[in-house]
Amino acid sequence: MALPQYNSSVMFPQTPEALQNITLKLGAPADDLLSAAAESSTTLKQLADSAFSHLFERQLYPVTSEMNEALDKAHARFVTEKIMPPTPFMTQSRKWLLSCYQAGRQQVMEQEKDSRISHRQAVIGIEAHVSKTALEHLDRVSFRQMHIRKTHTGKYLLCRIMTYPYRVYSVHILVEDVDGDACPMELYNYPGTIGANSQLVDALFPVGSILAIREPTLKSAAHGGKPLLRVDCPSDVIWLEPDDEMLVGVKWKTGDQVPDSPELPSTEEEWKKQGNSHYQKGWCIPAAVLYGRGLQRFPSSAVLRLNRAMAYLQLDYYEAALSDCEAALDFKEALGSLKPKALYRAAQALYGMGRWNEAERKFAETATEYPAQATDCQSWIKRCKDRKIEATEGKYDWAAAYRAAQVPGCRMDLADFTGPVKVASLPSRGGGRGIVAKRNIKFGELLVVSKAFISCTKNDYANPELCSFTNFIKYKGEVSYGAVAATKVAERIAGSPNAADAVEQLYAGPSNSLPPSKYSIAPSGKVDVARLLQFNRDVDIRRIEAVVNYNAFGTQSLQPSNFLIERVEAEELDARSLFLLPSLFNHSCLPNAFWYCLGDVMIIRATCNIPAGDEVFLSYGAEGDSYLSRGEDSYFRLLGSCNCPLCVRDRQAGESVCNQREQISTDVESCTTISAVLSHIKKLEETFKGYASADQYSMFMANEQLANLYISNSNIDDGLRTLFKRLEYLGLKVTDTSLRGPLPGSSQTTLPIKLTAIGGSYAGKLLGQSGVDLCLYISNAFGEDFNDQIRASKWRLSAEWLHDKSYGGGTELFTARYYEGAD
Repeated sequence: MALPQYNSSVMFPQTPEALQNITLKLGAPADDLLSAAAESSTTLKQLADSAFSHLFERQLYPVTSEMNEALDKAHARFVTEKIMPPTPFMTQSRKWLLSCYQAGRQQVMEQEKDSRISHRQAVIGIEAHVSKTALEHLDRVSFRQMHIRKTHTGKYLLCRIMTYPYRVYSVHILVEDVDGDACPMELYNYPGTIGANSQLVDALFPVGSILAIREPTLKSAAHGGKPLLRVDCPSDVIWLEPDDEMLVGVKWKTGDQVPDSPELPSTEEEWKKQGNSHYQKGWCIPAAVLYGRGLQRFPSSAVLRLNRAMAYLQLDYYEAALSDCEAALDFKEALGSLKPKALYRAAQALYGMGRWNEAERKFAETATEYPAQATDCQSWIKRCKDRKIEATEGKYDWAAAYRAAQVPGCRMDLADFTGPVKVASLPSRGGGRGIVAKRNIKFGELLVVSKAFISCTKNDYANPELCSFTNFIKYKGEVSYGAVAATKVAERIAGSPNAADAVEQLYAGPSNSLPPSKYSIAPSGKVDVARLLQFNRDVDIRRIEAVVNYNAFGTQSLQPSNFLIERVEAEELDARSLFLLPSLFNHSCLPNAFWYCLGDVMIIRATCNIPAGDEVFLSYGAEGDSYLSRGEDSYFRLLGSCNCPLCVRDRQAGESVCNQREQISTDVESCTTISAVLSHIKKLEETFKGYASADQYSMFMANEQLANLYISNSNIDDGLRTLFKRLEYLGLKVTDTSLRGPLPGSSQTTLPIKLTAIGGSYAGKLLGQSGVDLCLYISNAFGEDFNDQIRASKWRLSAEWLHDKSYGGGTELFTARYYEGAD
């Protein structure tokens, strides 16, 4: 596969030292690059491009000793910064800073014209202060009163934007204080900035805007030690209108007006026109801000309120949209012809909030009162009825949902469902909670359907971007869309303040306070978000980052199978998503439940029968032949050792036995003869004494090698017998192992397999993919090699049965995944 093209111009290093630092992080041979530059006229820009190409030649997952070394160096630098004493703010030339910002913005705008994937760098998990003191209780401070490497608690900085900002990973804004001193500001995790181009950044941060930064922190820039105002928590930024009472008596040294400041609208119509201009470009956050600012001046404007409601609907701020619609409906005299819009959008808001009955009634009311809306309303009424059935009965059209999920960027329209499980207090667990069965649960039963709270994907970017980041929470380097997960959460909280409660109640690791033993989310109700981006609660971005790292899932939507039809799969990073209820499932390497995704929706099903009162576990994805290799997973390095029954059993077997198992498993992969594989399998069996068949993953894989060799040598009989054995290592019992002749009496009316694993098993998560594929392979062998259509049909039905237990959807979903697209 050809490598995509990457663009490093945004992160273009300005010095050889900066290049060396970047190339170290990327694992690129910095010394070779620099010596090549000395021998030729190669520019640093070209060298940077070479460095980024070197990164992505490593298949988007650069985990190298150089990166680990760079991680250690970065950590050491932060530790050193922490113990260094504060130093006074150093004034810098305004003219020089302005020219730097103009050059930086121009460089970014040139990069935005480039079709190549741009690469960004970030650091997450470093210490950051979040102010919890209201602005009116803080005292004003100026830059000259501030110190580098200090958080100025009890203070706020009054400043304004001097020139057009630009976005690299953070948003770079040049600000000045009342005394005219200028300083660069880097604003992180701010709503609306993910993937934002320069025009959108301008709309979010207009030149001349006045800001109050609560309890500001000055840091030294990475190169040169110059002062830098760093803001990590978006709630620390307070937007002030020019006529705000806090500005009474304030005299800006450089004049009342900043050059290039946009002129504020003076009429209701002008506010609407500017807001509509942003909305039509898809810039819903700045559009909502403008509508809100207009409402501060024209509070009875129904059109501004309903336009903001529409922007809120697009942002999934359903509670705020409902508040605006109901407020508009109260303006009966001013509403006039806008009433059908108010009713219709209120119904949409109720639908988005999951209040299906109320939404249905509101759509019906709208259709009755305004017949012109009837057709659209009837479509919504049907959707309300479908969602109610899903939410109360767990009945979904899985085949239709699967097909919808194949559309890139699809936002799934499915209701959440909670089946026969509940959250229970489990003091022995790290988070103090877990999920238990409310009653006896059967194999394949639907347990949970959950819409993602936030999801980070490539579709967040109009222009292609990737971010490599140093993650101090996991203490590793990563390349992922998940670098912006905390920003996504902050963006959600900006318009749905109550959503903060849902996140704050999730486990955030041992360095943060424990969540409550009970998990309860208040029913959604209308919320008045009078001025979007003016947070009415503090956003602790570091706790949010920890929550995301401990709870987010790397998700990929259920794909068409490649078993019968060869399909081209795009090589790309998975989405990174945070789900609420699924985050409360604890891990086991012997899970009794399995999860998969359709778009941004997670579905969880039981992989075996689960008695009432038993805890329900998921596997967080650790793979390996023993606790040694499974423990290398980054999640377990984060949590510590796993104490599930399988890992305990491995430790009881001993490290030497586990090492032997790991080595044999590796050796089997290179075996080219049947006798060699059989010899290794015999040795491997010795390392699994006392283990259940379904927990012997190495044996499952070793027998794959054996089956392939049998079949490649035209020994179909022994190949099939080996495939039967592989199914038993998945926790299945093959009840009919006959290859020829009449079917045994008991097999004439039953399937040739059944589930035998009791309780959770390592193989449980493999049933839906490996188990189905094995059954289909056996079916094809009987049909094509033996011309036995009866047995072929039974094994195909076995595949369909196993697929239904794993994914639901019956014949229709099975056919869609395995046969749609075939000639």
